Amino acid sequence: MNEGYIENGFIVDLSNAKKTSEIIYELSRILDIPEAQNKQVCLKLGNVSLSQTELTSIKALVESMDSQIEFICTQSDVTKESAKTLEIEISEINNTVEAPTFEMQKEVSEEVEKALNNIFGDNNFDDEEDEKEVKEIENAAYEIEEDDEETLEMKAEAEKLPSLYVKRTIRSGQSIASDGNLVIIGDVNPGAEIRAKGDITVWGILGGIAHAGSEGNTQSRIRALKMNAIQIRIADVFARRPDGANTPYVQKTNSFEPEEARIFRKNIIINKLIEN
Repeated sequence: MNEGYIENGFIVDLSNAKKTSEIIYELSRILDIPEAQNKQVCLKLGNVSLSQTELTSIKALVESMDSQIEFICTQSDVTKESAKTLEIEISEINNTVEAPTFEMQKEVSEEVEKALNNIFGDNNFDDEEDEKEVKEIENAAYEIEEDDEETLEMKAEAEKLPSLYVKRTIRSGQSIASDGNLVIIGDVNPGAEIRAKGDITVWGILGGIAHAGSEGNTQSRIRALKMNAIQIRIADVFARRPDGANTPYVQKTNSFEPEEARIFRKNIIINKLIEN
């Protein structure tokens, strides 16, 4: 068995929940999908404190889906005591791999550059008004807000990060973490978790949990050929799959619509990287 892998496992990240009702709602929503049933469930509960009665209710909910709690990951002493009483194992989901150093390439938007060339040819501006118009186009394309000092520091930090390349599909129950950027060449299946200090790029279908900017860098991005994650998080901002969505979490297809998730005005937005 590989480190960080639970046979027939399914990771559920509930660490953002502040109270029991939020845990119950989110857990029932996730366990309702077919991929989450009949699994060994690993719960990440964060700092929320659960009494023995509350944890018993959560355990019963998991078992009602013909699954079992493999272990819980929690920072709360109250929850730890409740788990011990119920003989629920307490553990950590951790599979950090030391990332190699590399020379980072700056990203260039060919789409924006092409649009500007169509307007101004070789970009030789006739006057200040032309240059101002170019700036407005660039800002509109990226929805850029004025960078403050903290944002500039985060961008500078991101440019220095190394990248970890993983050339395989991340299966349910597996957890991969990187101290820099993380590039997955393959799918990330439901029940798997990937985490990176910098950006996350999935050259495949993202169907699990993804957390970019894990140490608070709000400038981090999440990219995938097909974005279908149960939950994505950038720094402390998170978004989840819409309720009622009936598209399979990992749907094999010959066509993809690459997308990128980022923070804009304290919310996560997702943009298509290639327009049809």
